[in-house]
Amino acid sequence: MIRSLFSALLLLSWSTLLPAKPRPHYAVPGNEKPVALLHSAKSTYLVTAHSVFRLEGHEFVRKQQFNQLIQCAALADTALWLGTRTGVQNVNTVSFKTHTLRLPGTDAAPSITAVFRDARGAMWVGANGQGVFRWANNVFTQELHTPAINGGVATADSSVWIATSIGLSRKQGTEWTRYNEEGVANHEIPDNIVEKLLPDNAGNLWVIMSDAICVFENGGQRGAAEEELPTVKFIGRPGNEVTGVVAVSGAGRLFATAQGLLLLPNEPAGFASFTPSTDKVEPKRLLRPVTLPTNAGNPMLLEVDKQQRLWLASESGITVLTNAELRHLLAAPVTGKALAGPSARSAN
Repeated sequence: MIRSLFSALLLLSWSTLLPAKPRPHYAVPGNEKPVALLHSAKSTYLVTAHSVFRLEGHEFVRKQQFNQLIQCAALADTALWLGTRTGVQNVNTVSFKTHTLRLPGTDAAPSITAVFRDARGAMWVGANGQGVFRWANNVFTQELHTPAINGGVATADSSVWIATSIGLSRKQGTEWTRYNEEGVANHEIPDNIVEKLLPDNAGNLWVIMSDAICVFENGGQRGAAEEELPTVKFIGRPGNEVTGVVAVSGAGRLFATAQGLLLLPNEPAGFASFTPSTDKVEPKRLLRPVTLPTNAGNPMLLEVDKQQRLWLASESGITVLTNAELRHLLAAPVTGKALAGPSARSAN
C-alpha cells in the first residue's frame, strides 16, 4: 500500500506536460501569513491573515483589508468567502465590497475554521463551537453538530471531509462516516485530534493529526473501511508542522513544512511494501531538503496550476516555478545532510 501511494506518479512523464512561461517573484506588501491562493478562469487571488490581493500584471494589489484575523478562504463564482475569527465575510470580486453572512445560533461572531466549495458547487462553513453548515438557497442549513471543528475540504469524488477534535467525519451522498482512534465499524485513524486536511494535486487527501499523518489515496481503495491507511508519525522531525503537499511527476511528494521544503522521493524499484498484517517496519527513507532562492522565504502554501507551474506562497511573497525550473531545482545536489524520513506505523 505504501508503495502504491508513491508509485502512481510514475505513470506521468515530464515530456507530456505543456510548457509554461516562467513568472517573476511577486513581493506582497505587509509580510502577512498566507491563508489561501485561489485561481479563477481569469484571476488569481491571494488571501493573507488580514488582506485580499488580486494579481494585476506583475504585482499583487491589495483590494481589501480587515481588522479581524482571516483563518480560511474559498472562491465561489464572483465572491470570495472568508472565514474569520468573528464570522463569515463575503467579498464581491468585482466591486470588492463586503458583507457579513450570519450563521444560525446564539453566537453572533463565531470563529470560522472551515470554508470550502463542494464538487456540486455548494458552499460549506465550519464554525468552532457550533458545527458545520451548508449554504443553499441563500440559507444556512446545519449538516453536522460536532462542536470542535478544525477544518474541512471537499474532494473530486463528491465527498465532504470535516476535521474535528474527536475524529474525522466524511459525507458521501446523504451518509456521514466517522473515522476515529477507536475504529468503530473498522473506520479507524491513529489519532482523534485531526488538525488539518490537505488535498494534493493527485487526488489524495492528507490527514494531519496531533500525533500522526495518514493519507486517503485517490482511487477505489479510499473508501474501504477494512484497509489500513498509509501512516507516518511525522515528516522530517517530531513536531514539524506540515502546511502543504503536492505531487511532482517523476520525482515524489513535495511538502511545505516549518523546516522548509522537503521532498519525499519516489521509492526505488523493488521497494518492499508495508504489510499491515505483520509487525514489519519499513526502513527509513531519506527526505531531501529543497533549497529555494532567498526571496522565496519559507513557503507555507503549495499549488499546481493547469500549466503544471508550482506556486509557492510565503510571508515574503509568491514564487512561481515552471515544470522545467522545478525539475532543475529538485535535481540539484543536496547541501548538508539529508533528513531521515519517518518509518511506516512507527515513531522515530
